[in-house]
Amino acid sequence: MTKPLLPTLTVAAMTALIGLAQAAPSQAGVRNHWRSVQGPRGRGYATGRTVTRTPGDTTATRTVQTNSGHGYTQTRNTTHSPGQASNQVTRTYDDGATASRSGSVSHEPGSVSWDRSHTGAAGNIQSGWGTVYRTDDGYTRSRGVSTSNGRSLTATKDVSVSDSAITVAKTVTTGSGSSVTQTNVIGRR
Repeated sequence: MTKPLLPTLTVAAMTALIGLAQAAPSQAGVRNHWRSVQGPRGRGYATGRTVTRTPGDTTATRTVQTNSGHGYTQTRNTTHSPGQASNQVTRTYDDGATASRSGSVSHEPGSVSWDRSHTGAAGNIQSGWGTVYRTDDGYTRSRGVSTSNGRSLTATKDVSVSDSAITVAKTVTTGSGSSVTQTNVIGRR
């Protein structure tokens, strides 16, 4: 049975994201901002930003272009609803290369979970996930990371509190199957 109570550090780390997920819907609207900066010897750049808001959804598009011919277009889309928020960012460079990242967080009574992913312009991918949930005598945290070159790592941490001791058990497992486990028992006075 779970209780709607999370570890202090996790609550502190996730409060901002959960606040986004539970925020009141934004009023619909579009905002534009454009700027050009020109310096000596032909140096300079132009940038523009457009933000579109509807209830539960915000999309921001930014374009940057230098006088020397370098630039990119970036689109950020954020969605939120009670207990959940997600974010997707895509950047496309002038040469056609694309990089992106995404993340989401969700909250249910007694647990918080999140995931994130990053894809580089060269196609390399890194992703991670995590879950924290309250147990009857403490909490358990699981998290993992993986890459497109086949490397991965998962880790779990279980904290149990009794009248006489606090027990912290940690396990780390690599994608190759090797594992390390450590248990610490801290006496309580």
